[in-house]
Amino acid sequence: MAEFLDVGSQPWRPLRTDVAHGVLATVLHEKGVTVQLVRVEPGGAFSAHVDSYGHLFHFLGGEGTVMAGGREVPIRPGLVVRVSPGEPHSYRNTGAGELTLLSLNIPA
Repeated sequence: MAEFLDVGSQPWRPLRTDVAHGVLATVLHEKGVTVQLVRVEPGGAFSAHVDSYGHLFHFLGGEGTVMAGGREVPIRPGLVVRVSPGEPHSYRNTGAGELTLLSLNIPA
């Protein structure tokens, strides 16, 4: 069954306050793979951490850096990063505006 979401009316909540600050997300899908639209405020970051599940990050806009696979690279719109379960990763907003991305949490 098709479902249409107005992202502007979806609830936004702080994401993983144990390892992040200034990071808000709204869940777009939660069955199997979790898909979230994420907004990172200027100066906001997801500190380096490890999860038991994998990720796929698709950066949509803004500026920052992302760390995974032992590398840190600049974020640009269109960048996609795949993170394996158990791999340290982080990202941060280094720009003056909001950083936006789609984050997919992929079960191991």
